[in-house]
Amino acid sequence: MVTINKSLAINAGTAATIGKIIVLHSTDDMEATAKQMATYEHRVWRSAQTFVHFGVDDQGAYQVGTPGRVAWGAGNVNRYAPVQIELCEFSDKTRAMKAYHNWIALAAAMAKQYGVPRTLDDGNRTAGFKSHLWCSRNYGGSDHGDPYPYLTKLGISKAQLAKDLGAAAGSSASTVVESAGAISVSAAKLTVDGYWGPQLTRALQRLYGTTVDGVISSQYNWHNAGLTGGWEFVGKPVGSLLIAAMQSALGVREDGILGPDTIKAMQRKAGTPVDGKISAQSLLVMYMQKCVNAGKRPF
Repeated sequence: MVTINKSLAINAGTAATIGKIIVLHSTDDMEATAKQMATYEHRVWRSAQTFVHFGVDDQGAYQVGTPGRVAWGAGNVNRYAPVQIELCEFSDKTRAMKAYHNWIALAAAMAKQYGVPRTLDDGNRTAGFKSHLWCSRNYGGSDHGDPYPYLTKLGISKAQLAKDLGAAAGSSASTVVESAGAISVSAAKLTVDGYWGPQLTRALQRLYGTTVDGVISSQYNWHNAGLTGGWEFVGKPVGSLLIAAMQSALGVREDGILGPDTIKAMQRKAGTPVDGKISAQSLLVMYMQKCVNAGKRPF
């Protein structure tokens, strides 16, 4: 069973596909999860002109594009592919194999839904399972060679991949359960203490219509004392949907990262001292907490 989380899905408004191809990708981004992949594509799909339908890891799947409509993941084959699926790559063999089996199960389930034949990289140019490598060689518009280099590292040959896809397509064990990732809304008031933790984040996420999980994902650590739990600090951040939504409201660069420039824009809007920092017992955070308690967006 593969759970599909739709909380990062986009509505790209692309045309309906006309073929029966499922494109099999791997991310070439070691240790990146499906959520991180989907978060990135959700944020930059317009500017980068790149997105697929699903990313799959050891926990399940995240949807980005709309199945049955064109995604921008494999060059000139895109219009023939109602489904394109990325396999997340992991150095840990246990995680890697679990992700692989989820990827196979989702591909097989989508094949049943869209009438895709159980063939792999054969001569049929509009139907079947196709690797990104096959798409690059046969259609152009892309030069990628995945997923085979990564699968080879796992000890999985092309023949084994074809066998696994065929076996899964004939199995009833590949049921897909869809989840929007929704979390119940609480009406509890926040304590106005000037510290930005998970409770404030959840309230803001509800107000701005993003994933409600109490986490500000993939941020650079600027060592702001007023930020408490629920902040995910990494060396190479890709940003948070919530921060990007707030940046959009503020009219500043939408990179999803809470840096000094974004904080200054927040402080100017809030009418608090402008120093680009969120200190302990921050006046800016108190302003945000008061806005949330009143049921309105701070920016």
